[in-house]
Amino acid sequence: MPKRSCIYPVRKPRHLWRRWRKKCSFLVEGGVQNPAFSNGVYLLILILFFFMGVQEGLSQPASNVEKGPEIKLGEVAVKIREFESAPSPFKILELQIEILNQSQQSVAPPNSIKVVVTPKEIKFSSTKSTSELTLTPEEATLNLPLSPRAGRVMIIGYPFHTENPESITFEVQINPPEGEKKTVTWEKK
Repeated sequence: MPKRSCIYPVRKPRHLWRRWRKKCSFLVEGGVQNPAFSNGVYLLILILFFFMGVQEGLSQPASNVEKGPEIKLGEVAVKIREFESAPSPFKILELQIEILNQSQQSVAPPNSIKVVVTPKEIKFSSTKSTSELTLTPEEATLNLPLSPRAGRVMIIGYPFHTENPESITFEVQINPPEGEKKTVTWEKK
């Protein structure tokens, strides 16, 4: 004899609603209530749940509002350049400072980015004194706009006449006093 599959009768939604209403009658005080009142309470609860779901589903992510350009200090390279001249070659210690705009949309206007390079420590070989070469802090302003997600290189040079130091330590700062700082050391090879 073949096994009979069980077919369950389909309940009408009205019967399910009545059963659920009886089971959840504790939500409204008094046990047995007026059906119109309890239906109103259930409808209110259903609407609240619906709007909580709709609010979460339709909410859009908060837009990122930028305050202004986000300027960062990139790589700082130190190089010696030698130029031929009549009596003797002329040397320049050149600092190549990379300036980056990390912003997604904001353009840095011209003359809004200032770079200050300060020599901190100068070391000479043991035979020379430290007072032979005095370097002053140099300040430069970027006079071009800096577009979003772009960078520029500023070059600041210090002349060497006859003195040849062993090493020089520089502090590079962008938009002082609160801007980013980096310390760079050049050593004679």
